[in-house]
Amino acid sequence: MSDICKEYGEALFALGFEENCLDEIKKDLDLIKDVFEETPEYADFLQSPAVPKAERLKSINEAFENRVSEYTLSFLSILCEKGRSTLFGDCAEEFCKLYEESKNISLARVFSPVPLSKEQKERLKLKLEKQNGHSVKMECFIDETLLGGVLIDIDGTQIDGTLKRRLQNIKEVMNK
Repeated sequence: MSDICKEYGEALFALGFEENCLDEIKKDLDLIKDVFEETPEYADFLQSPAVPKAERLKSINEAFENRVSEYTLSFLSILCEKGRSTLFGDCAEEFCKLYEESKNISLARVFSPVPLSKEQKERLKLKLEKQNGHSVKMECFIDETLLGGVLIDIDGTQIDGTLKRRLQNIKEVMNK
């Protein structure tokens, strides 16, 4: 992530913190991200040098004026005005990272050989929250190189519950 994205994300976070509206800005950013994902041509329109800047800014106001806070609207407008609307996702990611840190939310990256069921995800999330004593946000990934079990990275710690690791543990016990 570039220094520019970090600066923009930090600035938006500082403003949200100062104005006591971090939750509102987080919801706004999620909404805008969804709009950009659902209509990528709109995101392309906002970064097109062929479209006059005034028209792009007018479009932002029309699309989001009554849907997001004034701070988020200004943030998106500034990105567009500076020709940096392509950086929205990375700036929002930096804001979200700071937001989650401020709310004491850990990110757990879970790797498994097959997709986890909804129930498995819920049980794992509850177990991780109980173990860590605070909220956990999970991102699940498929790693077909794993034979079974799960590998979890959370707060700089790796929890290896894979079949390979269990077999290694058994081998170590048998070699003693």
